[in-house]
Amino acid sequence: MTTTDNKNSRVANASVEPMFTERWSSKAFTHKKLSEDEIASLFEAAHWAPSASNSQPWVFVYATDGPKREEFNSLLSDGNKRYAPDAPMMILVFARTVNDEGKKMRTAQFDTGAAWMSLALQANRMGLNTRGMGGIDLDAAYDVAGVPRDKFETVCAIVVGTRGTDEDLHERMVKENLANSRKSVSEMSFKDSYIG
Repeated sequence: MTTTDNKNSRVANASVEPMFTERWSSKAFTHKKLSEDEIASLFEAAHWAPSASNSQPWVFVYATDGPKREEFNSLLSDGNKRYAPDAPMMILVFARTVNDEGKKMRTAQFDTGAAWMSLALQANRMGLNTRGMGGIDLDAAYDVAGVPRDKFETVCAIVVGTRGTDEDLHERMVKENLANSRKSVSEMSFKDSYIG
């Protein structure tokens, strides 16, 4: 069983660049390794994301293989352990929430989200698949990545690789993936005030 190519099945309701509808967070990954150039391009894209006062509060710590990747995989929730270890790269994402003067950086997570989206869109342009995951041990991530708790907040993990097929996934995950749908634009954008 395979899904329809997302480039043909996802249709925007207003005019947008194809990269937005072509980007897809599939759970299927092949074991094909990423080259050093591919990895560099992903982080270069994130580097150019906008941020408040150009603070660039994001930190990405990644692992591809070996004992360190096993440590990264150990942070995954049970649901994410079913597919994420197949991806050739896993990234732990942190937002710096306190600056050098000890002042709170209020938009750190917002800005870090912009960097993650830049990375995701670059990956899509390169023919790669990304998936962000909140289901990780947020506290243990500090020790695994060597990131200080007093200045950073763990945001999520990301896996990156070449998109696989539904045959690469457990049958239950295939059904779950096909059942997912996006909210309509009218459910998340409101003129003048929020209507809940």
